[in-house]
Amino acid sequence: MSEVEVREGELIWYNERKGYGFVKIGDAEVFLHRSTLDRFGLIRLLTGDRVSVSLTTNEHGQVIQDLLTVNRPVSPSPPAAAEPAEDEVRAVVKFFNDLRGYGFVTADELEEDVFVHSRVLNDCGFHSLMQGQKLLVKVDDSGRGPQVQAVRLLQE
Repeated sequence: MSEVEVREGELIWYNERKGYGFVKIGDAEVFLHRSTLDRFGLIRLLTGDRVSVSLTTNEHGQVIQDLLTVNRPVSPSPPAAAEPAEDEVRAVVKFFNDLRGYGFVTADELEEDVFVHSRVLNDCGFHSLMQGQKLLVKVDDSGRGPQVQAVRLLQE
């Protein structure tokens, strides 16, 4: 029987619909499968969660065998403001799908809906959005249609 290696790392991302994600351990990104979360009794992990894991090696290389502990950092409140900054516009959440990790907002001054990805939300201190929620967003259109680059709550 091979010796089990226990390591600590940080979740980079996890997609519930696809059933896998990656944990940064040292300089490596190590594969995490849904079955590992199932055995631990979790449905999802959030970006930034600190985990200790046991590692094994299969035909694809090093993978996470078991999840041993999960520590979720205390999240500060998401950033908020009452007025948009010079490069922001007011927006309202049209919909956001947690399982797919994306959604759309309608933004003042823009005719088409603006795409928002969960990675941008996580980077800005959010875990999800609710339909009708009022936001301040920075929008970029790099040729693939308008996309949210940063988000803050609109305080009214």
